[in-house]
Amino acid sequence: MTMLDESRIAAVASVLRNIPASAVEVIELNDPQYAAIKKLVAVHGDRAVALAVANALISYRLSLPGEKYWLEFADWGSRIPTPSAGKELVEAMKAFLAESRGNRMVVQQKARRLERAAPVLERVLREPGRYRDLGVLVKELAGVLGARPEEKTIVFAAKMAYYAYRALGLEVAGKNEIPVPLDRRMALLTSASGMINSTPDKVFTRYRLDAVRAWQKVSRESGIPALHLDAVVWLPAHGIERNLRRGLEYARDEFARRLVGYSKGIVDWNTARQVAGQIIYRDPYS
Repeated sequence: MTMLDESRIAAVASVLRNIPASAVEVIELNDPQYAAIKKLVAVHGDRAVALAVANALISYRLSLPGEKYWLEFADWGSRIPTPSAGKELVEAMKAFLAESRGNRMVVQQKARRLERAAPVLERVLREPGRYRDLGVLVKELAGVLGARPEEKTIVFAAKMAYYAYRALGLEVAGKNEIPVPLDRRMALLTSASGMINSTPDKVFTRYRLDAVRAWQKVSRESGIPALHLDAVVWLPAHGIERNLRRGLEYARDEFARRLVGYSKGIVDWNTARQVAGQIIYRDPYS
């Protein structure tokens, strides 16, 4: 039985349709995670793609918000020698885990994950151009890790690889098939939007695939590829749990303010407020 509320999906898509492609471009450029990747590219060139993919695969159960964590990673990554082999990259990433402030939990589990991914990381290092087809990257990562292709860190790896190619001035293929990475913030937004009438925790666990399908439908109906849609709705929702404690209208205003800011004013206040009203349609904790 599907948990999707089709009317809410249509409502969310209808307001996102008003965001111009130029605004989406600017929002991504102002994403702190893109700034982090750009810093790595400046030091490591196209081998930064492999660094971005490796870190994305262990970007879960973080001790810092994702925006701050990636800046920490970029500071570290810009000081190390450029890895020349998958094993060397894995060992470097283990060293990062040992000292990271933002990635402290289940460190051994993450180290083993990197070891399993080493063959793909090796190929990304040696043939970064091959993985400009993001579908190839997703397929190979899912295969080596024994995971579903829509698993959060795998599609997130594709997103961060896309950021690396963008920083290199290179186009990518296959991005329209990449779903939204469903982390806890996106699960909360799925619940708050009313697209799935359940709590954020249940969306994140029991209804994960339903949530991914909901955002895929929003992507198709709004005309914004899910790979880009992630930045448009995820970035302005920073601190949303804290903001919701101050009330629904406060959370909507903060979301709208950030959306205007990240787009450098290309998204006007009225449009941003309409988007916020549909994305934060209800209090997901009430």
